[in-house]
Amino acid sequence: MGSALCGASARRQSPASAFVKTARHTIITFDRRILRCRFFLGLFYRINIERWRQQLATVSKVLLDAGPLQTSDVERVARFGEKVEVATSACERLAESRTRMLQAIGDGQPHYGLNTGFGALSNVRIDASSLRDLQVNLIRSHSTGVGKPLAVEVVRATMLLLAASLCRGLSGVRPALVQLLVEMLNKGVTPIVPETGSVGASGDLAPLAHIALVLIGEGEARVGDEVLPGRRALAASKLQPLVLEVKEGLAMINGTHLMAGTAAMLVESFSRLFDTALVAAAMSVDTCRATSAVLDPRIHDARCQRGQAIVSRRLRELLSGSEIMESHREQDSRVQDPYSFRCCPAVLGAAWDAFQYVREK
Repeated sequence: MGSALCGASARRQSPASAFVKTARHTIITFDRRILRCRFFLGLFYRINIERWRQQLATVSKVLLDAGPLQTSDVERVARFGEKVEVATSACERLAESRTRMLQAIGDGQPHYGLNTGFGALSNVRIDASSLRDLQVNLIRSHSTGVGKPLAVEVVRATMLLLAASLCRGLSGVRPALVQLLVEMLNKGVTPIVPETGSVGASGDLAPLAHIALVLIGEGEARVGDEVLPGRRALAASKLQPLVLEVKEGLAMINGTHLMAGTAAMLVESFSRLFDTALVAAAMSVDTCRATSAVLDPRIHDARCQRGQAIVSRRLRELLSGSEIMESHREQDSRVQDPYSFRCCPAVLGAAWDAFQYVREK
């Protein structure tokens, strides 16, 4: 009898050891759930990207015809290497604009940046024999960016928007300049552009100047995995550097194409990343056995925030049919969940509203 009691006592766990065992089991279970979350989130994002690539395969070239581009057009070219073509109508507009500009400077009067200096030197007249040098010197003097090179896709987005802007026929450049920009895009010649140098609303002067450098055979460019001097990069793709004429240097750096290109890429990234964020939020709520009470539509309707209401509805749809959610709906002793779960509709909803504003504008 005594030995039997001693055996039973030895097998009985102390409260502390039982707690440790339960905690260890909970942590292991939670880790496994998190790993599954990461796996499925990665799979979800890869499926999204692959579906997008398949859609791109059925789309024709991006045509520059003096009309506006969609943000999806920018991404197709910048990220996925879609080919670009200049419409015949755009070439005609460019030629007409060039003719009008040349007629204008033939009147013997000063025209800023065409036959005068820049900035404080705007009152200095430049003689006809030095007009080409004026444009080249403008590009060289503004190629002062510093820092790491911008990502290839960012530079390509900038080049596309620069070409599209020039195609409107309002800048006085020759069709050959735009054609070279487009050929560089199509053949994968990407200028090396330092990340710091834009002056904001006054223009992306330095970044655009670094792009223009390669067009005249200077600077550096990436071709495949190699970084080459500008002239060699063009030659490797059977392209010839351009000799800048009147107005062309000024036209190439006078704009905010880097900022616009970056924004276009962000818009396209957001639309996919937002779906992934919603799935991540729903899976986190489910994995951590949080409540879905905070998704009650009456709460979000009362707040009159459109994005918040949309997010709560989509999270409810994602969690619909969850067995985990039902398993702790009753008799759960917790008072409330972590704030990071409870604020999902408000935070993600505000992001959605901001995205919609940018896309609509």
